[in-house]
Amino acid sequence: MTNSFISKFFNLVQFLKESFLFVPELIFAWWHLTKRIFLALYSYWNTKLLFDKIFFIFLFLQLLFSVLPWFSYQIRFFDTEESISLGPKLNSVFILLSLLNFFFLGFWKSSWTRIWFFTCQMIAIVFVIWGYLDPKRYFYDFVKPEEVGLGLSFYLFLGSVLGAFVFGFFTFKKEDEVLGRL
Repeated sequence: MTNSFISKFFNLVQFLKESFLFVPELIFAWWHLTKRIFLALYSYWNTKLLFDKIFFIFLFLQLLFSVLPWFSYQIRFFDTEESISLGPKLNSVFILLSLLNFFFLGFWKSSWTRIWFFTCQMIAIVFVIWGYLDPKRYFYDFVKPEEVGLGLSFYLFLGSVLGAFVFGFFTFKKEDEVLGRL
């Protein structure tokens, strides 16, 4: 009985020793992989046209601001007042549209991605406008609309959607000009 306990203890010590010796190799491998990914992204970035770079930045900002909370309201608990931030009920729709646009148009060009992009942007704009006009239905339903304030991230999301729409149009137009010359 004690022999098996001692042998298991020594096996555990041996495992921990080998695990700790493996950590520097693992860190080196992750560093090498991360460096290669960033260098590949940097070289990909350098091949882009100016409008395409701005378009990519707007798509990233749209994704970033779709995740952040858009609204805030004050709630009072006895003597303390607390500020609560919340996102829209349709937040998953905005995040999904932004995420798919970012990956499809940032890294992959195809004939159908243009239709996809403009359709998704129009859907996002329509939902934002409907939500602005009827917030209890599309944005939040458990607080009074007059108690809720729009946050900066709401306006930044709307600006990034419109910016991506405009620079997407210019990018596609420039790509057509370049392809027309070939």
